[in-house]
Amino acid sequence: MTNQFWKYVGTIVVAALTIGLITEVLVSAQSGNEQGLVGSWDTVVTPRDCETGVPIPFIPPFIAVQTYNQGGTLLTSNLGAPGIATLEGHGVWEHRVGREYSVAFRILKFNPDGTYAGRDVIRDVISLDIGGNSYSSTGAVEILDPNGTLILRGCATSLATRFR
Repeated sequence: MTNQFWKYVGTIVVAALTIGLITEVLVSAQSGNEQGLVGSWDTVVTPRDCETGVPIPFIPPFIAVQTYNQGGTLLTSNLGAPGIATLEGHGVWEHRVGREYSVAFRILKFNPDGTYAGRDVIRDVISLDIGGNSYSSTGAVEILDPNGTLILRGCATSLATRFR
């Protein structure tokens, strides 16, 4: 009778350990599949004075669409400045720590006659909200002429919501 009792107890312990192990594996798999930044985002960008952080009055906020791909690449598009045509921006992103990400991308610009006008290089730090459906960022832009010479450095903040 005692042998049968210990077999019964052993079976319960093995079953409990198995259930615990399966639960642990499932929870680990779910946390590894969180969306994080991956997906498309509707973004409002506000150009700011780098020294004071005050919005620049003669450059109004503008909208952009940004798509962060699995593996760390991104595409972005916006209307660009009046009289300047832009191609989609291409770049990279990476997870830093917690809900913080770093982003770098470039946008090629063209004059109305189709000649190359230079490029903008943007570097942002993104803070994803706890729900994962919005973020804010702060960043800097380098505006370069067609030869790659720096024309101007600027700053901006953005607010984004996940496109669903």
